[in-house]
Amino acid sequence: MLRYLNLVLIAFLILLSSCFTGIESTKKIGMSREDKKNTAPTQEEIYFSGIRGTPLVEWEGGRKFIASDDKALLIFVPQGVSSATENSIKGKELSFIGIESKVNAAAQLTVVLVFGDGNSFYAYDTGKEFDEAMNNVTSADIPMLIDEQMVEEARKKLLDKQFWTRSSLWYDENGERIGGKKYVPVTITEVEPGNMIFPLRLRISDGSGGTAYMFMNFGNSDTESRAFHNLFFLTDIRKNYPAVEEETWNFISAGKVKYGMTKEECKLALGNPTDVNSGHDYSQTLDIWNYEDGTVLWFEDGRLTRFRQ
Repeated sequence: MLRYLNLVLIAFLILLSSCFTGIESTKKIGMSREDKKNTAPTQEEIYFSGIRGTPLVEWEGGRKFIASDDKALLIFVPQGVSSATENSIKGKELSFIGIESKVNAAAQLTVVLVFGDGNSFYAYDTGKEFDEAMNNVTSADIPMLIDEQMVEEARKKLLDKQFWTRSSLWYDENGERIGGKKYVPVTITEVEPGNMIFPLRLRISDGSGGTAYMFMNFGNSDTESRAFHNLFFLTDIRKNYPAVEEETWNFISAGKVKYGMTKEECKLALGNPTDVNSGHDYSQTLDIWNYEDGTVLWFEDGRLTRFRQ
């Protein structure tokens, strides 16, 4: 019995040794040049990446914010300062006065930011203790308040510059959707505070006398559909598609498709589908693309043969 156990132990050690040897001899697989290219930030992401909220620890008294909506009154709490009694705050300029503290339900002291408009005071409870608030709360984190300094930084970066649109989400002066175009050159003629959802409103000119507006976020994340890199290109990407006929490109710019378009052309016009079904019959490949808004595209051998848009 003892000899049998020894043999089992020896076999286990040999197996373990071979496993270690295999691990040690395995080469580290690095990213390919193409992988690095695909994961590297785009020029558009880099262009606007420097504009971000300032940590609270760096704020100075008098820093200006714009209340983007009357609902901003809901974020303020009664505090050891005179509280605001106004029913309307939209468009008001609020100045940062300083910080106070408040004892929460867990008997912890949380930082409260105090703002003023010259007549009333407004107190915003960060819900964070001192060290966390000073380092983790930024000027971009206060709900429905737009940091004027960030707006000014964006203005310096964008004003009177020409870009090529990546989005057809254009609006009129009253904030109503109008028919916009993608991949066309525009000049940004004004940068101003936006609304409670999108803190920047850009006035654009298409060079033919037409004027429209686009709304934008400060952020640079792919989850933010109105980040700069999701709204604009720095260069004319039309040059990347010399084989696309002008008529087809006009459909693409308008966000529309037509019979005979390739999959790549349809992606340029509508973006990536949310669902794809592929198959084939005896003579051709068949693909069906579904989009979140209900648009459906049917392809035969890579060409659009039917669509519902």
